Amino acid sequence: MDALKSLSSAPLFFCQHCQPIFGDNQSQQFGELNLLCAHCHGETKLTAVQQGLTANDIRAMVDTLLIQGELPLLSEKLILSIDEPLKNSTSESLSEHLTLRPHILICNPNTLNAQFLVNDYQVLALSSIEKPILTLVSCDKQTESENCSHAIRYDVQFAYNRLLQVICERLRQKGINWVYISPTVDKKRLQAKHAEVNKPLRLARVNHQWIEIQQTTEAISIDILQPCLHDHAVFNDGNKQFTATDQSNSQDHLKTIFLSHSIYSEEDLAANAEQITTNLSENDQHLGYRSLLAGLANRPDKPKNAAVLYFSQQHRSQIFTLDGQSKAECFFEFAAIPENGYEICHQILSSKQAPLLNKFKQQFPQSYLRLLDLKLPQQNANLSGLLPMAAIIIGCPINENSPHSVTQQLLDGIISLAQCYQGSNAPRIDFQLVKGEAVRSLNWCKTLGTLMSFRIAGEQDKAKLAYGFFDSFADYLSNWLAHLDQNIGINQLVLAGSEFSYPPLVRQIQLRLANNFTLVVDSQMDLDGVNIAVGGLLLPIRRRGGAV
Repeated sequence: MDALKSLSSAPLFFCQHCQPIFGDNQSQQFGELNLLCAHCHGETKLTAVQQGLTANDIRAMVDTLLIQGELPLLSEKLILSIDEPLKNSTSESLSEHLTLRPHILICNPNTLNAQFLVNDYQVLALSSIEKPILTLVSCDKQTESENCSHAIRYDVQFAYNRLLQVICERLRQKGINWVYISPTVDKKRLQAKHAEVNKPLRLARVNHQWIEIQQTTEAISIDILQPCLHDHAVFNDGNKQFTATDQSNSQDHLKTIFLSHSIYSEEDLAANAEQITTNLSENDQHLGYRSLLAGLANRPDKPKNAAVLYFSQQHRSQIFTLDGQSKAECFFEFAAIPENGYEICHQILSSKQAPLLNKFKQQFPQSYLRLLDLKLPQQNANLSGLLPMAAIIIGCPINENSPHSVTQQLLDGIISLAQCYQGSNAPRIDFQLVKGEAVRSLNWCKTLGTLMSFRIAGEQDKAKLAYGFFDSFADYLSNWLAHLDQNIGINQLVLAGSEFSYPPLVRQIQLRLANNFTLVVDSQMDLDGVNIAVGGLLLPIRRRGGAV
């Protein structure tokens, strides 16, 4: 598929030549996993278990799934379920740190449009040979215009190997549109030095192109035009270590970069927690700058008159700029948010928003208690830390029986509501800049106070408030960047960071900024991993040869 050609290669288990033969129930060779294919050679990529399966074996597996509601696939390290596993399920598949939201496998692609908010380019991406995971919002076409408060975000994927393709086709014949996927827990594999290096491909649509959220293949090579200032650069994100190595020479026009990553095992994390935390703290100082340099790495001229919006789920979000002399400056850093609800409420009560919180507590006691019980991750100086609090104030529903964390449900809830909104007008939410000792930051108490004021005043449209959050944030960004453009001139605006996987954020930023700035995303890299490592090679600090 042309839209995904620039992405790192994925293992090809089947292709458009062999799939209609072994994967279509009308074919005489339906279910023959060992079918030879001269194009993709998918038969050579079967596991030992898959090689021994016959069409009758797979039919029996599907019958087991339909009768028992669950089918363990040990060779695939997953379990298929007709119904979503619940928190009190005895299934060994449930492992909260392995899954963020419901993950489903589509059996009948023809029903996709009826059950999800999906467009043509998303359907094309899902059906491409890479078989990526896209996060889509569920919808009920009969009630969508009336109530979208129960819309849920799902990780959606088509069958990505031959066995799953045949299983899905048989389920489609039985009237099953999708099944749930849960990973099995393999403690030995989790503790392996390079556990689960090749994870599923997850994509985001940014600036009208597909880009990996974070690199999944173990190693890749890319070419850039900018000269490298270091031989090696490393980026730790707390779970993985990305390494970039300059493999070019001084005569090369293109600089070839070799990138690799390894995933920390549980033993690594336990033994090196202090060092990893130190590395993360040091990384946070330059992540925006590194992502800015990486975004401009394929420009022939020296980077200047540019800015980056680095919005990350795992790290402190920043706005960095380069002036006409290529001097870098951090214009904005997201303020750190307390990790628990009691401290959050205490900070709001210590601000000018205290009267609003007291009124909110009286009018919406259940939401106030939910806010008190909130637990945020340590890395919350970003939108992903602010959004769960905003979701509570808006009134996003929570499924207490879900195996997925409340924080993740709140985050997905406000995003799905914003995606469902069909109106053109939205409340103006305040994102007030605060001038700190070094850089500007965000008065998040003011932002939450604005949301509370709309709820107190009687606004009941959750989707309208959710949309207003993202629209207002993009509008404030537009004003901030217009101010920077007047001062230093911004010819290119780089978009980086894993929060650009949030469709309402991307959509509103593109609407607000694309007419005034050239938006830049390099699809050779990813949003939050490889690009940071590459930026380290270009960072004008320390001597050449040092690891940055």
